[in-house]
Amino acid sequence: MTSPHRLNERGTMLNMLHASHESASGSFDRDAAPVIEVSQGEQFSLGARSLLTGGLFESTGEYEKLSIPVTGPVAVRGVNPGDTLRIDVHEIRIADRGAMVTLPGRGGFTGGLGRSGRVVDIADGSVRFDDDIRIPIRPMIGKIGVAPAEDNPNSSTVGSHGGNMDCKDVTAGSAVILPVQSANALLYAGDLHAVQGDGECSLTAVEVEGSVVLSCHVLAGVTVKRPVVLSGGSVITIGDGETLDDAARLALDDMLELLQADRKWTREKTAMLMSAAADVSVSQLVNARASVKVSLAARYFTSAPFSLNAHHS
Repeated sequence: MTSPHRLNERGTMLNMLHASHESASGSFDRDAAPVIEVSQGEQFSLGARSLLTGGLFESTGEYEKLSIPVTGPVAVRGVNPGDTLRIDVHEIRIADRGAMVTLPGRGGFTGGLGRSGRVVDIADGSVRFDDDIRIPIRPMIGKIGVAPAEDNPNSSTVGSHGGNMDCKDVTAGSAVILPVQSANALLYAGDLHAVQGDGECSLTAVEVEGSVVLSCHVLAGVTVKRPVVLSGGSVITIGDGETLDDAARLALDDMLELLQADRKWTREKTAMLMSAAADVSVSQLVNARASVKVSLAARYFTSAPFSLNAHHS
């Protein structure tokens, strides 16, 4: 653990608690000792490993043996099971190289893909995918979540705890809202992407090392069943399941419940607005459990933390 320096709004140097990517875990482990402890509202940073960490990617073609862990856990003081935790993403810094892979039997394509690995340079705000192709970066967090009440799910698993959501909207300036299941929350994060399309269809995005700056606080009087993301003026519910249909139903149900509670409408009227104004799309379809998101503009909500004004808190 180190305390990197950072400037506050007045230009004064601040110390910030930091956990390096050496504090990596292959699971969202409720029994692990915290790598750092923070107070609510306190900013802290976490380093993140990638496929390129350690040099094995470029020395082996056995990419299936590589994994991307999460860094943590971070204990958030005063947070208890049953609370709802808001995690604000203040900053995402990424390295100047990224990696991508394809593997037999993986990916969303008919007929499958072969084993392949690719390293790409990142410069001037773009991924240099090929000599004549540049992809604008949009750094995001692929895995972020809290320790579940039971089991210690693999870091590549998505669920009510968050986890491997691969929601490309978890960018700097966004917030993730999660139901707390363990004392002090025990937050983990990692799996940074320089850019990712909805679905992550080939198996990986542009996987990068880097670091994130986060802060957390409890939302009083708010209850969620599964992850909710606030990003770009939208409220986004995340569902997971063995199939995309299962995941979509959970994400739709969660959005309907949030909007109905906010508007005090019938289920039918709420569903009609969603059918007219909400978007259903795939976050990730290539892992053991799929994730689907439902996005609705925050202007359709009237109360915190989902109304548009609440996003600037």
